[in-house]
Amino acid sequence: MKNKGLTIILTALIVLTLANTALAEQSEEWHSQLSSPGSSFTTLLNGQLEFILMEGWTLSQKSQYEYILTKEIEGEAQEIGGIEVLSRERSSMPSKTFTNLKDSGGSYILIEDILLEKDNHSQYHIKWIKDKRYYVDIYIMNNGATSYHITLTSDLKYFEETFQQFEDFIATLDMRNRVTGQKYNLYYNNVDKYMVHIPEDWEVYNENEFAGTSFSGQGLGKLYIYKQQLNGIAPNTYISYSNKKIFEGLSDIQVLFRNDKKENGSRVVECMWTRPHIDTIEQDFNYYYEINVVPEGEDFVYTYIMKTDKDRMEDAFAAFQDIMNSFTPFDYGIKQAKLQKESEGMEVLLEGNKTKFHIPEDKTLWGIFSAHTPGYYLDGLRMAEANLGHRFEFAMTYTSFVSGFPEKDVRDIYADGRIMMLTLHPWTEGNLVDIMIPGIVKGDYDRYIKSWATGIKELGEPVLFRFANEMNGDWDPWCAWFFGKDHDLYIQAWRRIHDIFREEGADNAYFVWNPHDRSFPDFKWNNPHLYYPGDEYVDWVGLTGYNNGTSYDWDRWRDFGPIYSGIYEEYSALYPDKPLIITEFASNEVGGDKAAWIEDAFKRLAEDFPKIKIAVWFNQVDGRWQYPIYSSPEARAAFLNGLKHERFNFKAIEK
Repeated sequence: MKNKGLTIILTALIVLTLANTALAEQSEEWHSQLSSPGSSFTTLLNGQLEFILMEGWTLSQKSQYEYILTKEIEGEAQEIGGIEVLSRERSSMPSKTFTNLKDSGGSYILIEDILLEKDNHSQYHIKWIKDKRYYVDIYIMNNGATSYHITLTSDLKYFEETFQQFEDFIATLDMRNRVTGQKYNLYYNNVDKYMVHIPEDWEVYNENEFAGTSFSGQGLGKLYIYKQQLNGIAPNTYISYSNKKIFEGLSDIQVLFRNDKKENGSRVVECMWTRPHIDTIEQDFNYYYEINVVPEGEDFVYTYIMKTDKDRMEDAFAAFQDIMNSFTPFDYGIKQAKLQKESEGMEVLLEGNKTKFHIPEDKTLWGIFSAHTPGYYLDGLRMAEANLGHRFEFAMTYTSFVSGFPEKDVRDIYADGRIMMLTLHPWTEGNLVDIMIPGIVKGDYDRYIKSWATGIKELGEPVLFRFANEMNGDWDPWCAWFFGKDHDLYIQAWRRIHDIFREEGADNAYFVWNPHDRSFPDFKWNNPHLYYPGDEYVDWVGLTGYNNGTSYDWDRWRDFGPIYSGIYEEYSALYPDKPLIITEFASNEVGGDKAAWIEDAFKRLAEDFPKIKIAVWFNQVDGRWQYPIYSSPEARAAFLNGLKHERFNFKAIEK
């Protein structure tokens, strides 16, 4: 492709983006990680009537002029209304509704009777209650040959469940004078409050809409859109830190150009870079272009990241330009979804050649990571247990890529009647320059990974396998910050390892996916859920959050409940079929009452978090952090007293 062509496309892309983003309004503070009802594609009938189907709604065509709306209520699909297409010849006046009401006998309660004038059409709304049912009639009228009549209804016993969805649905009704049969979908993001036109053959991934949305064109590339609330930090801090490793050329990244300028009153920061091609990816999109638009006087930044390959660059950027041209900040005013707390527990049963690992639905198992010398893990564990006076059936350890499969430690643990979680970190410990994730994807470490799969397979017992945990932390070189902010590479590395394990027959390895409870940096492109490899590649979902206390100036004391309540509800809702495990956590001794913290942790785990099946204490001093259980007599006593609770007092392993 010629550079001149690329410049023309990129310039047009920036100008068109600015024309729309300059009108943006700052959205309200976002609290929930879950997408709201209505965050979905809008539906367009006859190229004109636009609306959003609410969560759980479906639309089906009954005839040439009629459509049925259904909603799942109490496990059954129920008809809640319909849409009628009215030509001038078939049109009926809204007043006819009142006539029908009066002539039908019985009493009714009129709730609303209002005419709304929109920019290019009128809407007449009539709402009433009659015979224990709630009714809504809406007439959409414009100057063209077609108008619409929408009906909605539900039993009053479902009124609380349907009312807000009805109101949200009504709020999205609009007229768009498009050409009938045009090949696109209109996508609305209810978290970041914008709309874009998407080519009909493009795929949209919006399950993690709260973090950002991606749009994929088959064979062309991928586009990510993020709206980053700055919350008082400078735009330059966000942009420069987000791209720090890119500008440093880490992971063999080559920056092709950078630009920072003013356009139409907004600041525009753009950058283009490439990384080495990876042959093992069927079509590797290794050319990236990023635009950050900072509207003047606003406390947010729009970030657009596009990726494609060298051969299709011109076609890809032309498609990206069409999408970006349609970008329009817009707020339908749909209410945010409420998180439903997961209250049911989950049973765990894993069986090997000689070991049966069973955690009943009403139980939670305590595990430990203890300081040790490699090759003598069991000795270190027994010393910790002697200090504490308790035997742990579940142990955890760490290994980096420079070390082989810890066969002796693992076999010693299992011979002693215990279960282990093996943590594998893709780095030479402490090395933040040699980034291994792209190499894993390329297959550079296949032999090493196979040695782990073989070791676990030959063990023949259930093993929890935790790869590259806390990937949303910039202290780990497997965070996307180190390789161009491309989460897809992390996901592809994970899946490659998973596939190797399955090919080698290591079916007794149970994969644990485990972010940190706080993202560093806490930017949308680094949201932990963007790293999720997919349900078929994950067996357990890990939670990690520490009370660091106040040993360092940047630390603060955090109680157990605030650390885990939010992520528990969030992860339970996003991954409802996965058991949860606190893979590592602890409280510091400095900054508060550690004994009270431990007491509260046991109480909350017993009463409020039934899906957490295992909790692993990090029993080691880490810098200034005094994490060991027996850091004080009071902490030790609180821990031992907590273990007496019936939820934790059981035997999980049978031989």
